[in-house]
Amino acid sequence: MSDEMAFHAIMQDERALERDRALVAFLRVQIAERAPAAEDAERGLLAAVERVLGEFSANFEHAARCRQDEPLAQRTGALGWSLRCTAFAAFSEHPDFRMDFRP
Repeated sequence: MSDEMAFHAIMQDERALERDRALVAFLRVQIAERAPAAEDAERGLLAAVERVLGEFSANFEHAARCRQDEPLAQRTGALGWSLRCTAFAAFSEHPDFRMDFRP
């Protein structure tokens, strides 16, 4: 791999990490704001998203340093995709939603 290609890969990885950090923060704020007014069914959905978010946030930084074919990287990638889909479906009209959160 050339130095230029290696640099490009590093920059892509850093952009993805920054996006994922921002996504975690964004979703935590949205869940915290919505939970007090939520009814039972929505509260259950928010709790499920919070569980996925907890696992994702605990692992995405480490998974970014793994080979993409390793189980942790694959599982974390799938969780991130799921969270970006959830954020897009539920909060894409929110003024703090970032276009790079889109799946």
